[in-house]
Amino acid sequence: MPQVLKDEVRERILQAALEAFSRSGFVGTTMGGIALQAGMAVANLYRYFANKEVLFEAAVPVELALRFEDLLEKSARSHARVTDTSRASDTRAAEQLLDFWLEHRLEAIILLDRSQGTLHEGFAGRFVQRLVAVSLAEIRVAHPGVVISNEARVVLTQVFENTRRTIGALLENCADESAIRSAIAGFRSYQVAGLTALAAWIAGEGGEG
Repeated sequence: MPQVLKDEVRERILQAALEAFSRSGFVGTTMGGIALQAGMAVANLYRYFANKEVLFEAAVPVELALRFEDLLEKSARSHARVTDTSRASDTRAAEQLLDFWLEHRLEAIILLDRSQGTLHEGFAGRFVQRLVAVSLAEIRVAHPGVVISNEARVVLTQVFENTRRTIGALLENCADESAIRSAIAGFRSYQVAGLTALAAWIAGEGGEG
């Protein structure tokens, strides 16, 4: 008689996998380590998931990554006010993105920084590229005819690489939801001021190609 797979055991495995992947990344995680985290034998783990790749795709599904990218796009556009501080930002999109990060904290950490070797390994690069593209589009609207230099693109890319790493670090290291919200609010305040100054530089000497 075939053994019945239990939903509660599957959920325990998925939670253990998320904790392991968010801590050590896909490459640094083993099925044995996940089994130990879940409190079961490795053989039992393989009854539920054929291999580490299948388990990762169940723990961090494509639909969740697409939802992250959609919320990022909306938040980036609503906060693309780096060149005109008189224009009020719509905070709803940013709040929705933050709520998503809090609800899927481990998955967000993995997507931002720990997905090398998986189908999501390009996510971190797309995150940065999207923020760069939205910021450059905003600068072009505010300064028609500006030429964006390679140096300006490099600087913006590094700024948003730091954004990616910082968000991941805050989600990973802050003690609770309240601390995460406070830390991200502080980081955003710092970033808005910095991007405003950077946009002025790009529109001036930094934008000379």
